[in-house]
Amino acid sequence: LNISAKTEYACVAVFELARHHHLGQPVPLRSIAEAHGIPSQFLVQILLQLKTAGLVKSTRGASGGYQLAM
Repeated sequence: LNISAKTEYACVAVFELARHHHLGQPVPLRSIAEAHGIPSQFLVQILLQLKTAGLVKSTRGASGGYQLAM
């Protein structure tokens, strides 16, 4: 089974957001990217698509990041 890097990174990102969901705070994009060796600019594009699909929500600012929407 061959899956694209984009699909793999999207799954990793959603998994990380699910792991931190109980904290109730946004997860910084940089922490996901660094922990899993994902290029930040690529992860931004992936998370924007997930946000458009309604799967994640974002919070702006110094303590911002991404959370699962559901």
